Amino acid sequence: MSTVEVVHRHVLTALLRGDVKPGEWLRQDDLAAELGVSKVPVREALQRLAAEGLVTFESNRGVVVRMLTADGAEEIYALRRAIEPVLLARSVERLTIVDLAEAELALADTDASVGEANWRFHEALYAGSGWERGITLVGRLHAAVAPYVELYTTGLRASARSSAQHRKLLGHCRAGRTVEAVGLLELHLAEAAAALVAHLRTAGMD
Repeated sequence: MSTVEVVHRHVLTALLRGDVKPGEWLRQDDLAAELGVSKVPVREALQRLAAEGLVTFESNRGVVVRMLTADGAEEIYALRRAIEPVLLARSVERLTIVDLAEAELALADTDASVGEANWRFHEALYAGSGWERGITLVGRLHAAVAPYVELYTTGLRASARSSAQHRKLLGHCRAGRTVEAVGLLELHLAEAAAALVAHLRTAGMD
């Protein structure tokens, strides 16, 4: 793994865990010192994150994590709805005992952040797809969606419903019910998207 990739992965993990929040500035000097690298790979990694829509370069100010917006939620969830059901449809009948156990552990992990546990759960269910590029793309989306998931489950009090859907989704996957699993995933994503977009537009966060 190159130094740029190390920095890139470090920031992605921080975004997933909620260690850095929307609107928070990422200081190149601080990242370089923390990771023991020069500022050159840090800047390159941040440019890559900017191209992926996770951070923004502000002229003469630095790099900031993107704020939550209705348009952002709409875009991220539209992309998730385009890719994730395809991955799941390919994956269900190929899931291993290990994959299903990983998904179960993610649901039971009370120490992980909401965004991190959510990604680990979905990643485990897509593991059988065999599409590494697709899973990588979805991983980037989950880094971007993590604060939206936090808002949905905590701020909009949808934690119980989301957890119940996850449990039911895992049950469908265990039973090899591909059509039911994909249908539930599509509903799960559509409901979250609708609730978030409506809330953020009402709050004037377009």
